[in-house]
Amino acid sequence: MEYVPAATLWVLTILRLPAALDPHRGSVFRATILAAIACTLYVPAVYYAVDPLLGGQNHVGLVTLLSLLLGFWQFRTAILLAAVEGIEARRHRLSFGRWAAVTVCSAVTAGFLTSRADATDSNLPLTYGDQPGMAVFLWSGSAFIMWICLDIARVCHDNLPSMRAPAFRSAFVLIAIGCILFALVLVDRLVYGVVTKIDGAASPSAAVLTVLYWVGETFAVLLVSIGLLLPRLAGHLKHGRFLLHVRLLLLEIRPIWNRVAFTHHDLILEKRRASALIILSPHAETQLHRRLVEIRDCEMASLATSAHLDAHDRSIVERAEFSLERRSGARLTT
Repeated sequence: MEYVPAATLWVLTILRLPAALDPHRGSVFRATILAAIACTLYVPAVYYAVDPLLGGQNHVGLVTLLSLLLGFWQFRTAILLAAVEGIEARRHRLSFGRWAAVTVCSAVTAGFLTSRADATDSNLPLTYGDQPGMAVFLWSGSAFIMWICLDIARVCHDNLPSMRAPAFRSAFVLIAIGCILFALVLVDRLVYGVVTKIDGAASPSAAVLTVLYWVGETFAVLLVSIGLLLPRLAGHLKHGRFLLHVRLLLLEIRPIWNRVAFTHHDLILEKRRASALIILSPHAETQLHRRLVEIRDCEMASLATSAHLDAHDRSIVERAEFSLERRSGARLTT
């Protein structure tokens, strides 16, 4: 299970790659790739394999924590950009976040560099936590992550009433729950440190806390990842339903177009009868729009043609026109 959070974050990073250079959405990509790096390096097998490549002495622990801190900072930035509408309030909170990130990253780095951690150990804070520098390393990083998790959860909660789209409301709920769960996971690690000092790492309590940690971290990452993907997935599903509706309308329009428009070769682009395979057209929406226009053109060009449009035909044509108009209106408002 310890590989699941890292794998999930790498998949999310790949999915967010098109937005990497977007000034409004790039912070989500930076958050996911930094978090993916941190979660990957935190896996014990990866930790012990990479640390010698960085010169040993647990430098990979410093890289892991810095990546995690910067990832959470970028994630908070993304949430503020998406949720806070007031420009001045948003600018103030973003500025505060930048200064907090710089301060904490500096404290973490200074704490690590002033500590002695010669032997590679993935339980870095527990093994060397009795040193003052390592205490700064542990507690400043933990406090920063805890603050960001709770702040993100609060921002999501405060902005839920103003969100009309169900997909966005659900996404913010999942992100808020995921952040709260991650804060609890952090508490788990702090309690684990106390328990191991009293009862040792082999105690039943320590074993339970370790299991809860990996389960909690996995679910926290999954909830946040689903929350980030949900609006886009909902958009794709909505678009897919619309395309299916358009293809079915094309099938209904086909006999009307064959009867009304096909004989007017001077008013149509395609000089052959439409077959049932029209439902497989690669540009179904464009096909439907063109055939509706040609039916209306032929209807206006010949009074005799209009006689072929009975009430049933007209209802189909008007329903298709209304679907395209509603789709066009939705695009203008997004």
